[in-house]
Amino acid sequence: MTQLGLVVSLDRCMDTRGCMGACKQENNVDLGAFWVRTYTSTTGGFPDAETYFIPVMCQHCRKPSCVPACPEQAIRKREDGIVVIDTVPCAVCGGKECMDACPYGAISYNERDKTVGKCDMCAARVDQGLAPACAFACNSNAWMFGDVDDPESGISQVLAAMGDSVHQLKPETGNEPSCYYLLSSKRWQDMDGLRAR
Repeated sequence: MTQLGLVVSLDRCMDTRGCMGACKQENNVDLGAFWVRTYTSTTGGFPDAETYFIPVMCQHCRKPSCVPACPEQAIRKREDGIVVIDTVPCAVCGGKECMDACPYGAISYNERDKTVGKCDMCAARVDQGLAPACAFACNSNAWMFGDVDDPESGISQVLAAMGDSVHQLKPETGNEPSCYYLLSSKRWQDMDGLRAR
């Protein structure tokens, strides 16, 4: 099996938002919509406050709740694990079911063509043997891309080496995300208290 995934080192992320800009440019994402959005997590107060930045996008789950929620069967999981949306049947329902089903808020509605959109891990780039635009454009080299099911891949070796510093968003949902976050220097807060700026 292949499961392509992303690893983001929150210890390295400096909130330069290169990932957000690259994603919008590569995918022609609508004004006001984001397929990857960087949030700020802050806990505690002065002088003991801890802050880190966390990009949130489609998690390309092994068991994506958006797929069965789509009444038009417009959302599917590719053989390489990437979750994609076929926009032609998508235009029928208006997106409410899949947007409600995603626990990460990663699906956005496109007013222009009345469809929904989300990170597709730059599937067209991946098909050409390239990394997703977010991973390619990160100024702080915080992103990694690869096959998380291949124990010999660089991404799998990093995950194995980081141990308790590896985190996933909302594991209690049972969606089994294939996006991982590395955080060793601060307390992991998951999606609690995230704020956009």
